Amino acid sequence: MSYLSITAKVEEVNESSYTNQSTGEIVSKVQLSLVVPSMRDRVRCELKLEDAPKTDLLEKWELEESWVVVSADSMRALAFQRTNARAGEKTVGALVVFQASDVREASEAERMQLQQARKAAKIKAKQARAARQAEKQAQRQAAAAQAEQQQQSA
Repeated sequence: MSYLSITAKVEEVNESSYTNQSTGEIVSKVQLSLVVPSMRDRVRCELKLEDAPKTDLLEKWELEESWVVVSADSMRALAFQRTNARAGEKTVGALVVFQASDVREASEAERMQLQQARKAAKIKAKQARAARQAEKQAQRQAAAAQAEQQQQSA
């Protein structure tokens, strides 16, 4: 069962392993670094090696920067301390890693739907900016009219 799905471009694929401290078992995993349009940071997804697609398919996705749909059933946060935080950044941060349960290449219809949703969001944002600008202009005109009335009455 997956609680969330992420549609994004594959930027990088890494295969790694670690030893489970409690059992001594060696756990192998595949980590996908995904680029989501309009997001500054990358999204990390982990798959167990046995659940991951074949290596040649993963390499193809990475080389072609293919669009994929990743289904995740959980996530974990890795907290860290920044050694040199930039202005406006907190000294403590976290990296969220999604525990993926399934990954597949996005269909053409899904990519078109995503593109249409992004266009709609851009139009909505543009309309909101225009409305705010019109409101500010109306406030300026009202303030100017009020100042003119005060000058005429004085």
